[in-house]
Amino acid sequence: MRMRLISTAAALALSTAIAAPAVGAVAPADVTLAAGPVSSVVSVSPDVFYDEASSTFYLFTTGMRIGVHTSRDGLTWTEVTGARTPSPAFDPSVIAMPDGSYRMYYTFHSGSTPGSPCSGKQLRYATSTDLVDWTTRSDVLLSDLGCGVPNVVRVGATDYRLYYVRGGDGVAHGTYMATSPDGLTWTPRAGILTPSDMVDPSVAQLADGSWLMLTADFPPNKSSGPFFQKLYAATSPDGFAWDFGDSTPLYAGPPGQGAFDPDAVVLPDGSVRAWWAQGTSPDTARVAAGAITVSVDPEPVVPVPPSKPKATWTAKALKVTWVYASGAAAPESFQVQVHRSGTWATVATAAGDRLTVSVAHTKLPKVAFSIRVVATIGDQVAASAKTRVPKRR
Repeated sequence: MRMRLISTAAALALSTAIAAPAVGAVAPADVTLAAGPVSSVVSVSPDVFYDEASSTFYLFTTGMRIGVHTSRDGLTWTEVTGARTPSPAFDPSVIAMPDGSYRMYYTFHSGSTPGSPCSGKQLRYATSTDLVDWTTRSDVLLSDLGCGVPNVVRVGATDYRLYYVRGGDGVAHGTYMATSPDGLTWTPRAGILTPSDMVDPSVAQLADGSWLMLTADFPPNKSSGPFFQKLYAATSPDGFAWDFGDSTPLYAGPPGQGAFDPDAVVLPDGSVRAWWAQGTSPDTARVAAGAITVSVDPEPVVPVPPSKPKATWTAKALKVTWVYASGAAAPESFQVQVHRSGTWATVATAAGDRLTVSVAHTKLPKVAFSIRVVATIGDQVAASAKTRVPKRR
């Protein structure tokens, strides 16, 4: 499963803007999924790659061989007849390489140990220059891929990340990670990334630099009765440590149908589209589509405290002046406040571009008192140090 980024694609009913925050962290509660149509393509582990040069979506499907479909809108698919792909192969994950070629990672079944379904799976790969004609490489990149379902993300020239599923034989069932400097030599990292039984990972880095993971649930007691998988979202500042919030499902299929094997794509305009398998069973599941929205309330803009004010008595008023830091967030207004009866009370207000105000004698105490200046932006305030004002003579 893969993810790539997009912003608003208003021309498509499914496209939704990703409101990537300039400041602030994305949390799971900020992520929503609007489900769209279910296609006629039957597949588990769908992987979608968007080719910007041709404005074409490529869908790679799982069967005894990996199928290739294309689409202009990511909704209606046409199978590419004659495509040459690895076989037998499962769970494709396609990435673009720096030289303009493409690499497809996939699960290869080398034979499992009886009673250990998460055994005998290897990570292998194939290469292509056109996303249709693939050359299978003989290399076994990981001899133990656990339960499989690999998702590879290329972050930079020497930063490749593999997310995959492990479980059984004393290993907690869920999503794990490996890293590589070249996408070929992989080093598994210790520790599970997700809550137990969160599987089928799809990971991407969003426009603001934060990370998003889509997963599906798969509890160990699934075989004891009917269970239909649901999709979940997690967020991360670095792609290593993940926050699943309160583990509220991101999406549940219609009654009697499961949603699993999610894949998300961040397109060039910054919005996020998603695909997943949906149906009553893996054998009949079809590829569904939807749109991911990430909407985060930006961090509030906070003013800085004005300088300690200067106060000068004149014949009819108290002239108050202060300084506000150049380059700081511009305040909407300033309030001059007087301390009396144990509280601060506003006696004058100045526009945010003013640094002086005169306060009539009638608004001020007849004894010595303290004043301060408060800068405001919305409901955010910052107060200066107080100045002691002597009794007017």
